[in-house]
Amino acid sequence: MNRYAPELALIAGGILGGGVGGFVLFSLGDPAAAIVATVVCWYPFGAYAVRTSDSPTGVLPPRLLTIVAGGASIIVWGGIARQQPSTIDTIVFGWLLALLVFLPVAGYASSYGTPPASLTPRAVVVVTTLGAVGLLAVGTVAATGPAAISALLVFLAGWLFYVGGVQPTEQRRRHTLLGGLAVAAGLVVVAGLTTGPSEPLVAAALVAAFGPLFGYVLTTDPR
Repeated sequence: MNRYAPELALIAGGILGGGVGGFVLFSLGDPAAAIVATVVCWYPFGAYAVRTSDSPTGVLPPRLLTIVAGGASIIVWGGIARQQPSTIDTIVFGWLLALLVFLPVAGYASSYGTPPASLTPRAVVVVTTLGAVGLLAVGTVAATGPAAISALLVFLAGWLFYVGGVQPTEQRRRHTLLGGLAVAAGLVVVAGLTTGPSEPLVAAALVAAFGPLFGYVLTTDPR
């Protein structure tokens, strides 16, 4: 056995997550809340097990986990979106929680598994970037905070997948960073000139700045 005992971490996380999730489900009768509580408790143990295991895919099959996480995220989003009254705020907040359930597993699967051939890095980064822009557009109407955080997560997920598959040059990565900062500066100027609410534009500016910045930092070799 590995001296870090990743299997024991998975068991401990499963017991804790299952107990907390079961309690939430029993007390509230809300599957979405139970799933969120479960993953909040279990994911740190799972991350530790993946980090310390010599072969994590033997215990945690990437494709199977992705399917399970995808189904769980749909339940979370649907459960919150169906709350009465159903508004843009609840729909976007449900989307944010669904992303928090799905993206960690998707990141694990893309790192340790073999993504489907149809998921080319360039296509994924284009789709996720457009999705982030769409979420920011929704944030101009309602749920500015959750929409901005969701946009940041979606962009980062696509960018990290792209970098892992294509390995762009340092020059392209710097151009992406500078482009994000330029867009952010433009949005701040527009926010200062507009007569309407400036919060959505400021939130979009923060995403435009920090999305490429986080992506650059996370993919830079510390050596």
